[in-house]
Parts: sequence; C-alpha cells; structure tokens
Amino acid sequence: MAEEIMSSFEPSIQGDSDSDKVNIPALTDTQLIHTIMDNSQDTVYFKDANSKFLLNSKAHAIQFGVSDPLELVGKSDNDFFPESFTGNALRDEQEIMRTGVPIIGRIEKWVKDNGELVWFSASKYPLYDSNGNIVGTWGTSRDISALKNSENEIQRVNQELALANAKLKKISVMDELSDLFNLRYFYEIMSKTMMMFSRVQKRGVQSTFSLILIDIDDFKKINDVYGHLIGDQAIYHVAQTLKRASRASDDCFRYGGDEFAIILPDTDKDEAMKMAERLRKAVEKNRMQSGDISIGLTICLGVATYTFQSDPMEIVSEADKKLYESKGKGKNQVS
Repeated sequence: MAEEIMSSFEPSIQGDSDSDKVNIPALTDTQLIHTIMDNSQDTVYFKDANSKFLLNSKAHAIQFGVSDPLELVGKSDNDFFPESFTGNALRDEQEIMRTGVPIIGRIEKWVKDNGELVWFSASKYPLYDSNGNIVGTWGTSRDISALKNSENEIQRVNQELALANAKLKKISVMDELSDLFNLRYFYEIMSKTMMMFSRVQKRGVQSTFSLILIDIDDFKKINDVYGHLIGDQAIYHVAQTLKRASRASDDCFRYGGDEFAIILPDTDKDEAMKMAERLRKAVEKNRMQSGDISIGLTICLGVATYTFQSDPMEIVSEADKKLYESKGKGKNQVS
C-alpha cells in the first residue's frame, strides 16, 4: 500500500569536492512511511475516492481508540464522527477531488459522545496516482483544543476586564448616594457642552443650553429631626424624582450636600424656566415614605442660560445667584 502512495526517496548531498560529500543512508519508501506514520504526533491519513481510509497513522488510530492503524482501513469518518462533522468533511474531500485545490488550516470541531469538545487544525490535499490522476485525498490534523481553550479563557477574562473597566468608569463619574453623576463629571460635561454650543452659535445656529441648580428646602431640619439616615434617603428620593422628571437629553448631577444640577442642551431661558417649574412640581407632589415616616419635600431652583460666557463657572455663578433669589422668596420657588 505504501509503495502505491509514496514515490521513492533516494537522497544524496554532494559538495564541490569529495571531502564535502555527505553520505546519507538510502531510505526505502516503506521506511519513510513507517517513520512518519508511527511517530507523527499529528494525525495523517489517506483516503480513496469514496472517502474510505487507505492508510492511517498511529496517532490517528489512537484518536479513535484503536490500537492497530490497520483496523481503520476500509472504514470512513462515519464510523467515528457524528454526522454534523462527517458531512462537512465529505463535502471538503469531494471539492478537493473535483478542483485539485487543497484546504489548508481548516478549523474543525468534534463534539464527542461524552460532551468533550475537541478542536482540530486540518489540512487536506488531493491524492494522485502514478499517471497524475486524482484518486482520493490525504490530510493531516492537529489537536488544538488546548489552544482554543486558552483563547476562550483569554476571551472570558477580557470580557470580565471590560465589565470591570465599565464598572470602574461608572464609579468614577457616579455619586454613590444619589445615583446621579458626580461633581467632577459635572464640570467636565459643563466644559464640553459650553464648547459645543459656542461652536454652534458661531456658525449662526440659534441654539443654546441652560443650567438649573437645585437645593432641598429645610434639609438641615430633616437631619436634625429624623437623623442622617433619613436625610440620605431624602437626597436619594429627590435625586430620583428629578431624574424621572427630566428629559432623556438632560444630565443630572449631585452638586454637593443636598444640592443638585441639571444641564439642559438645546434649551433657552424660557424653556429652562418651564422645565424648572416642572421639576419643582414633581418633587412637591412626590412625598417621601420611609417606614412610618412620610415627609413632604420641596426644592428651590435657580436657572442660568449660556450667552457667550467665557468660563463655565460664570454660568454656575449666575445659576447660584438665582438659586439664592429663590431661597430669599421662601420655600418651593423658581428664579
């Protein structure tokens, strides 16, 4: 069988002089075949035109749990692999015999009956007879399960790292108590928003943004009467009420203590005042309930709008002045 598959191999290497000659023992086809088929860690096989095995390496036999490779002769992939695997292999071999074009480095997956997953890197070639006719196929395959498992593990770790990084990023911009954006992120977004609308207005587009600063009325009294735990719940309650009442395009922040800030893109002064009134009413109507304790909360709000200020702090200062105007008028006010 080996003589029909492999051509003779009679190597000799000669230099320019007799002293350069290297004597290599003549190796018969059979010796070469046995060396490869008995010692290759990769599987090696030869198949006829019907995809029946003609010759198999020892590694190929061991893969199927067979001790003697000769036991595989005349059998096919159907005797060892599931139909989902053999169907693809048969199509590959028929295409190779039709075109003469080999398939190199095809990744194949074998799910064993016990659920074990085995991955191969397989290469398949046309098998020629002495007249140059394609009479079958031959190929090699390497078990790359360890590599694939490592790749899967790396992918899993990378996914976990991505989630961890996303969580860290969220933590870096979020206020833990209110679940709103924090003060540091407020100034970052204010600067970016101001730069964006500065460019927009310089292009002649009539659009701007506004800022609302918010303070809980009598917050110190809540802490003094009910304790700081209830005070923290009040901060969270107001924060979530503001978030729900805001638009999807608005960004809500905990500015500090019992103060909040909301940046409203594409919003002029009149629209911002209407939004502030909407927020005021939302908090007023939504009483906080904590066990047997029910507290009616109100807020004061100050509104400022971007009109070519050169520094974000100018807008913040204007909104802060308006907030104190509201406080001066009493509770539950908008200025």
